[in-house]
Amino acid sequence: MITRISAADAKTKTDAGRCLLVCIYDDDKFTRQAYLEGAIPMSEFLKKKPDLSKETNIIFY
Repeated sequence: MITRISAADAKTKTDAGRCLLVCIYDDDKFTRQAYLEGAIPMSEFLKKKPDLSKETNIIFY
């Protein structure tokens, strides 16, 4: 299910370790323009994806 949340909610959940914050951009653009504290780039997410629980909450931005 896709649910939109506010930036403040995303920050709270990420800081509490209750979700994975994923930037849709990959390494270069991620580090130059789109980095948010606690986020990972899409390339790292794709590496982790096979090991993630189906219960993992993921926030894409």
